[in-house]
Amino acid sequence: MRPGGRPALTASRICGVAAANTAKALLAKAQSIEPAVSQPPLRAIIENLGVADGDYLQAVADSLKGQFKGVIVLGGVNNAAVALVASVSPEFTAKVQAGKIIQSIAPIVGGKGGGKPDNARGGGKDTAKLDEALAKARTLVAGV
Repeated sequence: MRPGGRPALTASRICGVAAANTAKALLAKAQSIEPAVSQPPLRAIIENLGVADGDYLQAVADSLKGQFKGVIVLGGVNNAAVALVASVSPEFTAKVQAGKIIQSIAPIVGGKGGGKPDNARGGGKDTAKLDEALAKARTLVAGV
């Protein structure tokens, strides 16, 4: 504890606050995009977060889960490696599964991954192809 009864700023606490702030920005961006058709497609947040590891991406996805209903696919690069996280709201797992998204896009970055229908992680070594992998995720979600 710091003076005044405030908790000390640990690395995990700072990461959690940063993840929550990133989640707020992504949510605001997603909500500002209005669908152009009367029956909108499945909502998705698919973003390259730049320098980020898998734990940070997972923290951002976890922060979004209670506020966003749809598909979340996040990518980042840290220590010359690509990290990928996918999350699908439970009400949409009959249409699209997080594990299948990651299994489809991880090979693009020279890696692998998997998980459950509602949450999955993966990674690879080809950092130059992260945007291509996220574009494939957009195509997969758009086809639902």
